Amino acid sequence: MRSGLWGAGLSDWYGPATPVVRSLRAYRPNRRGHIKLARWLRVVLLRALSCVIAGAAAVLTVDEEVTLADWQRAVMCAGILVGASYVWRCSLIRVVLRPGEIVRFGVFRHTVVPVTVVKRLHRDSHRGALKLETVGGEEIDFYWFEGSLWDLVYDFSAVCADAMHAHARSAVPAPGGAGDAHVTRRVTWSIGAELFAAGAVAGLVTGLVAAVWG
Repeated sequence: MRSGLWGAGLSDWYGPATPVVRSLRAYRPNRRGHIKLARWLRVVLLRALSCVIAGAAAVLTVDEEVTLADWQRAVMCAGILVGASYVWRCSLIRVVLRPGEIVRFGVFRHTVVPVTVVKRLHRDSHRGALKLETVGGEEIDFYWFEGSLWDLVYDFSAVCADAMHAHARSAVPAPGGAGDAHVTRRVTWSIGAELFAAGAVAGLVTGLVAAVWG
């Protein structure tokens, strides 16, 4: 799988042949054989924004100049932390190529697609985004991995598509070998997102207690 993927994908041309771009293109499986494809600049920016939003909630909590009742302050902080949790979840979007699987991580859940059920990868959608079609007729959209100003220098959209094509081709067995494999969906968990969500719940509880006993 490894030699097939990188032997086929890295011979193509994406961006100027500088040492930086070459190192960016040099994706390799980790110790577990997983290859992670993500727009890391977006990840950094979204997580930084999420922390800034959470910081605003912390400032609102301790700022005595804000003339609000305790329950109003708590409810506002909870709403801000909900936004911080959601923004952090948006930073979780990525594709992971596991041995025998293509996994799309979304905002709230991830979709596990065994390569044995991959029929084709195409761009026939009206948005032009990459889609994976399974043998059962189900389509998984990779719209969030398409398009970026960074693609003008380093075409990550094409790299991601080529990597998935090569991964599916190199691991699909002979026809009829799919067996009982099927697409599964599970909840996406994150320490950062759950921490902010827990803070929001605590804020709401505090606000309700303050309203009842205030």
